[in-house]
Amino acid sequence: MEKLRSALDFLGGPGPVALAIALLFAAPVIDRLFVRRKRLGYRVLYNSKIGLGPEQLHDGSDPNPPQLRELVRVLDRMSIVVIRIRNTGSYPVHGGDFTTPLTFTFGDRVVWNARVSEAGSEERKAEIRRTLQFFGTEASPVRASLPTVRERMAQLVAKWGRLPVTAEVPGEPVWHGVRLEKLSLGRKEKFKLLVVLREPDGNPDGELGKEVEVVGDLGGAGIVHDERPERLVTLPRLTGGLATVLAAVLVLVLAWPPSSTDASVACGTGTLRVEGSSVFMPTARTIADRYQRACPDARVVTRATGSIQGVREVAGGDADLVVLSDGRQDVPGVHAQQLAIVVYHVVVHASVGVDAISLEQLRGVYSGAYTDWSQLRGGDPLPIRVVGRGGESGTRELFERRVLGTSESALSSNDCRVKDRAPDAPVIRCERDDNADVVREIGAVEGAIGYADAPSVAEARKTNRLTALSLDGKVFDAAAGVEAGYPFWTVEYLYTRTEPAPGSAAARFITYVRQHEAPRLHLKDAGYLPCHTPDNLPLPLCTHR
Repeated sequence: MEKLRSALDFLGGPGPVALAIALLFAAPVIDRLFVRRKRLGYRVLYNSKIGLGPEQLHDGSDPNPPQLRELVRVLDRMSIVVIRIRNTGSYPVHGGDFTTPLTFTFGDRVVWNARVSEAGSEERKAEIRRTLQFFGTEASPVRASLPTVRERMAQLVAKWGRLPVTAEVPGEPVWHGVRLEKLSLGRKEKFKLLVVLREPDGNPDGELGKEVEVVGDLGGAGIVHDERPERLVTLPRLTGGLATVLAAVLVLVLAWPPSSTDASVACGTGTLRVEGSSVFMPTARTIADRYQRACPDARVVTRATGSIQGVREVAGGDADLVVLSDGRQDVPGVHAQQLAIVVYHVVVHASVGVDAISLEQLRGVYSGAYTDWSQLRGGDPLPIRVVGRGGESGTRELFERRVLGTSESALSSNDCRVKDRAPDAPVIRCERDDNADVVREIGAVEGAIGYADAPSVAEARKTNRLTALSLDGKVFDAAAGVEAGYPFWTVEYLYTRTEPAPGSAAARFITYVRQHEAPRLHLKDAGYLPCHTPDNLPLPLCTHR
């Protein structure tokens, strides 16, 4: 059961899995109604010799006339193929839908004649018959009709007096296939195509083949398919099977009460609130979910309120509150514990055309000393547009303290493109609620610059045109530590009103987050550097912030 829970976590949880189940069940319907909505099916119903041989005509007395024997020899080398063709989709198929006409060839056998039957009415039969063409080699002309079967038989009978009798008509081209040019079929409409074939006269002793080759393409509008017994793996079977497996996993996980199978987890009981950093909260929420699955009697409620606001609340005396803060806050009378190192980047839209900036230039950008990127890199003009965070953001406080050395300028823009709030402001500057929104906006606005944590930047770079800048030519280096000189990083802290009492809900959850192997690995996967090593020793770099 725990493996199933892990699989469900890997797939994103109950919500995404339920959505995936619905999409899997809907996929064949969407494919039939929208993607490949036009479907033309065919099936070979009969493919065999006519079955008339000389021994069937001999009555044991007088021998058969030589002419009759010759005629029977010809008929014995002939075969009949019956093909059912029908519209199996939900929309009419028109002649203009075909990128390749529906075409039938029969190996070495050549076409002696063909006819249309069971088309619903004589008028409809005549319409389909007019689409029927016979063809030979590429040099052979295409004809729309041949003599009827009755006429061909009459031609053979007329030759009884002259030997040998053949299936050839003097001067008649040799047809190797039939084509239904510009065939149109209404919804659920069908008909049968009967083709009479013969073995070429150049192969008098050969066996009749049974090949039937079909070519036809409806392009992007639909498919032409064989209606013989379906393949083992089809789209409805594949999607239905996957949906059934996912549904079974979801039902089992939700119906089976979670229980702790990890003896290393010291579970707490009751409800605990975890608030604060919007940067770190998605990772904290995932860790809290795993803790609750291991500890059925514990409930952890998470909420992103911002680092500064969170620390204010915990300082106000809320004993059931744990707060996450980007960096240490100078608030007396609270208890702080280090959790992980968070690295931040200054990022620009790819249109800016730079990948490095000095701290002096960066401060000039934020003060309004530079208002166009051409002032820094030359070239074509491009207005500088600053995307920042609000006043309650711990990320903003860290950027102002560690990088900028002063406060950011006032809010002047709503859309991050023009100064629509304060036309006289020195800088085009807008604000967004969290770091994910910041990097998304930077990726959408040419000339934009801003800052965000490394995980948010890495996620945004998958779909947005972003460039992370080095600062004074330096980047974060965990091995070099503080000596590397990169200023834009901090430690994520856990704040409580007082040191949690041993065995309390807060103490056991914090111990799990800081020391257990599972959350430690999850922190690393999310892009953070845990402040405790696998041996549960403090990371020296964390002691510097």
